[in-house]
Amino acid sequence: MHLHLLLSVLASATAVLAHKHHSRDLVLSDNDTSPLVKRDVQAGGACGTQANNAVCAAGLCCSDTGVCGTGGGFCTAPACQLSAGPACDGNQTPAGADTSNVPRPLFGSIPYGVDISHCSVNGKVAITFDDGPYLYTAALLDILKNNNVTATFFVVGNNGAKGMINNPATGYPATLRRMIADGHQIGSHTWSHQDLSLITAQQRRDQIVKNEIALNDVLGVIPTYLRPPYTHWTQDGLNDLKSFGYHVLNYDIDTRDWQGDYNVAETTYSTILSQHSPSSSSWISLEHDIYNTTVHMFAQYIIDAARRLNYQLVTVGECLGDPASNWYRNTTTGQPVDMNVLRANVANGGSSNGSGSTGTSTSTLTQASTTSTRSTASKTTTHTLLATALAVNGNTGANTTTTKARTSTAASATASSTSKSGGTRSVVGAGMGVAVVALIFAAFL
Repeated sequence: MHLHLLLSVLASATAVLAHKHHSRDLVLSDNDTSPLVKRDVQAGGACGTQANNAVCAAGLCCSDTGVCGTGGGFCTAPACQLSAGPACDGNQTPAGADTSNVPRPLFGSIPYGVDISHCSVNGKVAITFDDGPYLYTAALLDILKNNNVTATFFVVGNNGAKGMINNPATGYPATLRRMIADGHQIGSHTWSHQDLSLITAQQRRDQIVKNEIALNDVLGVIPTYLRPPYTHWTQDGLNDLKSFGYHVLNYDIDTRDWQGDYNVAETTYSTILSQHSPSSSSWISLEHDIYNTTVHMFAQYIIDAARRLNYQLVTVGECLGDPASNWYRNTTTGQPVDMNVLRANVANGGSSNGSGSTGTSTSTLTQASTTSTRSTASKTTTHTLLATALAVNGNTGANTTTTKARTSTAASATASSTSKSGGTRSVVGAGMGVAVVALIFAAFL
């Protein structure tokens, strides 16, 4: 079952566990022209930020540890170093129409290109799921439907060795269409989950546009909401997102489900909600549909706890008072989308731009050169690569981690204030190799 995915994930996990995870906080300037001093490094050679920005030969990837090679341990996004690894997942381009020239009028009342971290309609909780679609997303859609709940999915186009989301062989196109048909909202979480504050201007734009190409290929529209990975950005990044017509979504409850300690996640979520009245508060909560336990246990807890406290569970657009037609952009006119047309069409397995027409062209976006700028200083973590292992474990996080609260009152709650953007999500230590490998096998059997 999913043998090719097992092999890719196992290779990725093995590579991560072979060294102590670290972050590199080198920030790249948009105008940085530092030379890539060595090109065409062969397999096994040093590359990237660890080797004076040396670039691997064509067809090779540069791993997070700075070694040229092929396979999941070298090529898997977001760890693969884009500028030094021509074959990195993040440097692939999906089939579909180039969306870079779609008109981008700024419609509606929700601001563009600024940090939006909380709702504006009291009594609402918008539960949001990042990093999917993945193996468990279809089951999550079943759970949400059984509870008559809508949510928001910030999807990544090609990360964690899962394959491109518009590739029918993955099954993800059907999952994305079902999200629309079931009334959920889809936003972008970029093409390959790169930290937008640490990559070049061209790479940042590729992260935006390539995910649009894939989503348009499946749905016939592109979203107007985007959550930057790690909620990291620069002012230049915000300017780019505004020019592409995106609302930039943050959150004010971080359950930290990615750490695997669901006792902490439950306490964080319920403490913040219970200390505020639905009549005067509303929330955006962050979760991840790449984890088995989040989907099959925690999602139901989130729903039940919110309803017990008299909150209504809605999409991000609804909690901001933004009409559903504004959540997506027609790729012909750039205008809001007729949701009745879109939902009817995707429910029948097609794609539509919301104006009644269907189908997309097969032209592709020209890839940016991977040798024109400095190597991406990848600030990534193991949570994407090891999603399967964490899913069956469900108990690897630190038991003292809590969440970022929106108000001073929430900040004084039992769940103390901590921001996701304050550091990397390192969830596996060097001593966990045997356990993680065993868990990876178990998840696929």
